Amino acid sequence: MEIRKRARDQKAGSEVDGRNRRETANGRSVNVSDLYEKIGRVGEGTYGIVYKARNLQTKEYVALKRCIPHNESSDGFPVTTLREIQSLRICGRHPNVVALETVAVSKNGVFLVFEFCEHDLADLIDRHYQKHKKSPFRESSVKTLLIQLLGALDYVHCHHLIHRDLKLSNLLYTRRGVLKLADFGLSRPFSSSGNNAALTPQVASLWYRPPELLLGSRQYTQSIDIWATGCIFAEFLQGMPLLNGKTEADQLNRMFHTLGVPDDLEWPDLPAMPLLQDGTIRLPDRQTSLNTLLDTFAFLSTEGLRLLCTLLRYDPNRRGTARQALTSHYFSDLPLPTTEADMPKFR
Repeated sequence: MEIRKRARDQKAGSEVDGRNRRETANGRSVNVSDLYEKIGRVGEGTYGIVYKARNLQTKEYVALKRCIPHNESSDGFPVTTLREIQSLRICGRHPNVVALETVAVSKNGVFLVFEFCEHDLADLIDRHYQKHKKSPFRESSVKTLLIQLLGALDYVHCHHLIHRDLKLSNLLYTRRGVLKLADFGLSRPFSSSGNNAALTPQVASLWYRPPELLLGSRQYTQSIDIWATGCIFAEFLQGMPLLNGKTEADQLNRMFHTLGVPDDLEWPDLPAMPLLQDGTIRLPDRQTSLNTLLDTFAFLSTEGLRLLCTLLRYDPNRRGTARQALTSHYFSDLPLPTTEADMPKFR
């Protein structure tokens, strides 16, 4: 589908030679080819290539992620891999966070061994939208996916981590109907006291990037993940991205068209945004702004609209938390969330 080709970070490819791989397990190196039978390459992103493999002892499938350094000629350990390992070890186990089983190393690179999930939600939704021009999930199933995502985020945020790259292609989906949050390569710790160091605004994929980052803020919290959740909620419902800009300027314009132009009453810190202060960006005339969000999702209940609008508030301090979102009355409205056993299954 053309709508996502510009931003897809998962693509098919050929398999690479698996000889000479070694895994670090209990302090000693073993040949990974003795433990895993590689089946094929299933995905590729900015920071890694993913292969489907079978554990020769347990016969269970796993995902082998070969981590790519920013500079392939470098012998250094990829920083994104270090962050992913550290973040997943901090978090431990959660039913909606992809499980890191072990770490393997070889002269060909570093490999993370994950539990295997059959699908990524970007691919599922894109393929269905191509054929049917709608989401493959009914609203009842969307509620279940959203509950699972918010549960994973609440768990991650309670461990003082920001994911920073929340998007549809980083959400996996199992044959049992379970969503799994994945790809922690851009994750960073944060302080609940608010004393956080300046961070780069060049995180989060463009379609899921919140307004404070697009306006140059280097001070942000887990609320950037909440904004991305709002974008994903909308995408679950309609089967296509809510804000699919081509550039940062285009993304802001689409945001203003969909949500209206903010002012400092709605967002008190707006005048302090760096790119507004230095004149790089000028806000459109608020009098001519539109707000199409309510019209687009008019089929939602009042509580559903309230939740969506809360997640997509311009002011990051008013988006709430994942835990607060889980208490929304939207989840007790009809239709009720689908049970995991009855979630859609895909080939």
